[in-house]
Amino acid sequence: MNPSRVAVFIDNSNIYKVLKELKKLDKQWVCSYNPLNLAQKLAGDRTLVGTYFYCTPPPAYMLQTPEGKRAYSIQTRYYTEIQKLPGVEVKFGDLQMSEQPPKEKNLDTQLTANMIQFAAENKFDTAILVASDRDYISAIKPTKESFGKKVEVLYFKDHVSASLWQIADVPRKARPKFFEQLKFKTDDL
Repeated sequence: MNPSRVAVFIDNSNIYKVLKELKKLDKQWVCSYNPLNLAQKLAGDRTLVGTYFYCTPPPAYMLQTPEGKRAYSIQTRYYTEIQKLPGVEVKFGDLQMSEQPPKEKNLDTQLTANMIQFAAENKFDTAILVASDRDYISAIKPTKESFGKKVEVLYFKDHVSASLWQIADVPRKARPKFFEQLKFKTDDL
């Protein structure tokens, strides 16, 4: 067994909102970041065995305005480019349109199920969670207690549940240098 196998679980829908807010305060932060680069930086000299990127597709109602069409197209291209990155799996949730504003569904559940399943299958030694949602305690506890895995949490200052930060084996503060812009073509949109 390689004691340094790392799997990175990124709740993009969760952290995108934080990145957008941080970017308003400091232009060093980027929203359309490269998740593979982020995972490699977090893994360091350990073996990165998987990067799992959880997001929701853009809603169709965005296509009703010219600005919305452009934003829709950019988001769609961003996700398409991420799907091309080696070792990165994009996992889409659902957008429930019956509520206003629309609610994301099945992201936390997918991430939680995947983390526990992969721990049970012994696919990693350390999980790195990139999220700030307290709901992930239900993923971290069994991953640690039932399967003996380590869990690190990348958190954003002032944007993390204290209980999530405290349950982590290693809480790591997010820094702008972790988030490098993913280069993809948007100028013809």
